[in-house]
Amino acid sequence: MKLRHIIIIGLFIIINVAVITTLNFGKPQKTEEKNSEEFVQVLEGVKVDNTEEQFNVTGFGTVSSFNTVDISSEVQGKLIAGRKPLKPGVKFKKGETIFTISDRDARYSMRSRKSGFITVLAQMLPDIRIDFPDEFDKWNEYINSIKLNKELPTLPVWKSDKEKIFLASRNVLTEYFTIKSQEELLDKYYATAPYNCVITELYISEHSVVNPGTRIIRIAQVDNFEVVVPVPASALATIGVGTESKIYTTEGEEKGTGTIIRISEVINKSTQSVDVYIRPKAIENKRFIEGEYVRVEINETGLYTGIRLPQNAISDGEVFIFSPLDSSLSRKKVNVLNKNESGVFVSGLENGETAIIQEVLNYSDTLKYGVLVQQKR
Repeated sequence: MKLRHIIIIGLFIIINVAVITTLNFGKPQKTEEKNSEEFVQVLEGVKVDNTEEQFNVTGFGTVSSFNTVDISSEVQGKLIAGRKPLKPGVKFKKGETIFTISDRDARYSMRSRKSGFITVLAQMLPDIRIDFPDEFDKWNEYINSIKLNKELPTLPVWKSDKEKIFLASRNVLTEYFTIKSQEELLDKYYATAPYNCVITELYISEHSVVNPGTRIIRIAQVDNFEVVVPVPASALATIGVGTESKIYTTEGEEKGTGTIIRISEVINKSTQSVDVYIRPKAIENKRFIEGEYVRVEINETGLYTGIRLPQNAISDGEVFIFSPLDSSLSRKKVNVLNKNESGVFVSGLENGETAIIQEVLNYSDTLKYGVLVQQKR
């Protein structure tokens, strides 16, 4: 019995120890919670203080030919260059032959048609002598005036409806106008420069056989240019057709003057600008070149209200505005009025607003931002 009591007491102790241990480990332990530090992006900004500025309307544009045209073949034959090669960059003076298309077959065909026309006229002469004796000499002289290698003379005028019906019944009128049509077609075998021009594109090489509708070259007029310059829509009140301007290279070298010749009636939705077309005139020892990028200062001035910001502060015509209430950013549309080395002059911002003056990366309307406001100098 003594051993039995010892075993029971031992089991009782072991069970009690296990229960106490379980209760101690089951209690929640206090842990230090670390507050994660939230990252706040700090940006540079400026308090909006709109001022008035007087400046010329400045814009950039590309010099382009006033007349650019594709020349296509209207006939069939082998392409032959003129005195100058058919290559991009080759210039031609007005009236100079650019290329020809072999017309040998067409000329033989036309001479054959003229020969048949003479036969028709000769066969009707006996009838004319009988039915229209007073008109015989007229038609006889006309037959003798026809030369196979020269342009067909104008058809004599008939004196009566009876004579007209007689000519029509012998297919004289049909043959005459068919030949005149072929003569007009022969001119299309020769392409001459409609103005002083340069070849800008070559679509097919020399000695190739072309068909009606085949594009051959593109030419651009070399002494008549225009510059398309987008200007703010708000500047249209101070400029118009006839307004003078000065034209510079992108490096600032003066190249010439210009005159506004037309203004578009359509506003670009993304930039709120309007295309202005300027006719440039080069100064002495200078010249404009197709595709040249230039800076244009339109002389008409105006007094504008706004603020000048860095170029990288504007994205898609919008500026980021900082809200101190919730440390968030929002986009605001602005109108670009002027650009120069000092920045971009814009309108549309309210005095007292905080405008961000740097590029904002990874923007989100849920993020918090800090702003370091620059002091106005």
